[in-house]
Amino acid sequence: MNAPAGLQHHQSRIDACVIRARQAHALQRVPIFVSALCRVRQGEKRMAWDDREMRVGGQHLILLPAGREVGISNAPGAQGHYIADVVTFPAPALRAFSLRYQPQIVARPGRSGADLCIPLERHTALAWDHLLQCIASDAPDALRNHYGEAVLLALALGGWAGPLLLDRHDPLCERVQQILMSNPARDWTVACVAERLNLGASTLRRQLANENDSFSNILENVRLGMALQWLQTTPRPIGEIAAASGYASASRFAVRFRKHYGLSPRELRAAI
Repeated sequence: MNAPAGLQHHQSRIDACVIRARQAHALQRVPIFVSALCRVRQGEKRMAWDDREMRVGGQHLILLPAGREVGISNAPGAQGHYIADVVTFPAPALRAFSLRYQPQIVARPGRSGADLCIPLERHTALAWDHLLQCIASDAPDALRNHYGEAVLLALALGGWAGPLLLDRHDPLCERVQQILMSNPARDWTVACVAERLNLGASTLRRQLANENDSFSNILENVRLGMALQWLQTTPRPIGEIAAASGYASASRFAVRFRKHYGLSPRELRAAI
């Protein structure tokens, strides 16, 4: 079965999607696989990370660094819906930006590395609007990168880009995630992924354990994370999304989804 269309994970392409909801809802332990920026267009979002919590609206930009796990609550506004734009920045795009603008980044004092919800000042807002228009018009990758770097540069000059540009220090975990994300419905095994990484299965297990992670944990996080995105960004039936995420049983998918995020797929769909 083909995976549902929606926000896909490109190795090197800056991309975007729109998250909508008709009812307030909360999700816990949402994994961030690809670094992204989010701006609320209508309504309000509550972000929880580490020991912090913050309510944000259209006057903020939300940083979502890869490798983090956050709690979110989305609430519709007076217009009747919650709407937010999300733009993903794959690791190669962030590395290219860091190399190109390292002198400017180093010259600017950084702000607190704990800040993920930052005030949206006018230069960043202007660059953001241009980037969304560029993506909406299906502009070539070179133009997407150009406007994407404009947003990142505006953040860096303000001292806010630190969390997005930090090295995750877990390249093996990231590489495993990327392999699994290519086809979450596949019956993946440690041996199969290890072969793609030119490692032995026992070596892969040991190195992931050194990073306080495991193959089974990464696989379920990827499957549930992609299912969450498809539930939020596509109209596909829940059973189809369960199968595309690698769950043979829709009921088991619902149980695992609820245990991880704190609400069921049907409850989330009812809120969207």
